[in-house]
Amino acid sequence: MFGKRIVELRKRQGLTQAELARAMGISRSALSLYEIEKREPDIETLSKLASLFNVPVGYILGNEHEVIDYANYTMDTPEFAFNFKMRVRDLMAEQKMSEDDFAKRTGFHTDEKDSYLYGNKIPSIEDLIKISKALNVSTDYLLNISTRKRITAEEEMLLQTFNRCDDECKKYLMAKAGVLCVEGISAVAAGEYGKYVDEEKKSFPSSGTEGKRA
Repeated sequence: MFGKRIVELRKRQGLTQAELARAMGISRSALSLYEIEKREPDIETLSKLASLFNVPVGYILGNEHEVIDYANYTMDTPEFAFNFKMRVRDLMAEQKMSEDDFAKRTGFHTDEKDSYLYGNKIPSIEDLIKISKALNVSTDYLLNISTRKRITAEEEMLLQTFNRCDDECKKYLMAKAGVLCVEGISAVAAGEYGKYVDEEKKSFPSSGTEGKRA
């Protein structure tokens, strides 16, 4: 769903197709093809989009769970291809995954599998998604954009709960989270974390209309 995500992000920034195309250094017609998914952006173009919108690459690829802060990213093609291969092989070794297992999980033929494990092939978006799923890591980790391999079970639960909220509720929760982070850090520094937690529990009871609404 990368096309829908590009449209969503472009409109969120209030940009026209012509303005975004100019910022990316491509033609408007090329951008239009990306948005209707008639053409697949390569990794470098995908990285440029992520940098412009300050989102993870995984988010553009349709992964709601990749919410890691995105740092500006430029790609040296030969170095990227080599590092990508080594990252994949390290993850396989860590998970004790054989080459046959890797091929089965990704659906790659022998030649495709070997091109990633022994060659220096730059993955297409489709292959990048297949590999990240097979190795159970984020696409941003595979691209060496983030050092975090995956989100925790607790983060997964929080994200699922957050995604069930409507837009107004999400805005409220984001604002509240920012306030709580600042207050929590201050409380820890002052050695009053226990007192802070007790006060928050009173403000948001586990049962009752206020807690449910929040």
